[in-house]
Amino acid sequence: MRAHEKIARRRARTWIAAGILAAILVSGPAQPQQRPDPGEIRGLKLGLVAKSMTLRGFGDLACGSNGGPPRQKLEEWSDFRKCRPEANGLYEVYARFDDEDEYVGKAIEEPRYARGKIGTRVAGHPVILSALFDGDGVLRGLRFVTDSRAATHERRMAHMLRLSIFDRYDSEGWACTDLPRAAGESPVGGIFVKLRCEKVTPERHLMVETHLLRRPGQADNDPVTGEYKAGQFESWTRFEIFDPNYRKP
Repeated sequence: MRAHEKIARRRARTWIAAGILAAILVSGPAQPQQRPDPGEIRGLKLGLVAKSMTLRGFGDLACGSNGGPPRQKLEEWSDFRKCRPEANGLYEVYARFDDEDEYVGKAIEEPRYARGKIGTRVAGHPVILSALFDGDGVLRGLRFVTDSRAATHERRMAHMLRLSIFDRYDSEGWACTDLPRAAGESPVGGIFVKLRCEKVTPERHLMVETHLLRRPGQADNDPVTGEYKAGQFESWTRFEIFDPNYRKP
């Protein structure tokens, strides 16, 4: 296993312990009483109803843009109908973690004030998070897309989020396909990743797509001047969780 993958797997194992992604519901003979399911992240879980959801732990809400930057600002989860539905009939609501502590820490020049709660992150990766509601306001999906606006060194590691996802949702049972390499695409540091994986359980339909590659014309150094060009690569992960019983109306 490559060194960078070992680091990512160690990071993945801290996902639950750090409270970034909630633990899976646990039951068994040694634990007769089930713990309440805290959901996938910060209490978000499939089946919640928008009108009963709180903003605890979250900052701004807005209409989503398929995992991209926020659009029209929203005041409550129940405002989801102000957004344009996707082709699947779901309304995407962008959600940002409450970062008030981060801003206070910056204001008083004390980075420890936020206690590590910096931005909207999953397993240490900056992400764009959105919730997807059906027309009745039932939460039918969650979407996590690594943030392309992140610092170059963080964006370079964005493809590693897939390892955290596999650890979180059990590495067995995934159906993975290496997507075809397009003309002119090339590896980054000898590594080429263009992968799509799916897994369906009675509770969740999971999908992960990950890219690490250079597009045509991208290179570490300018071919004419030899000058180093930072960020000349594509590295991202898209992770979606859907209710397997949802059907487009």
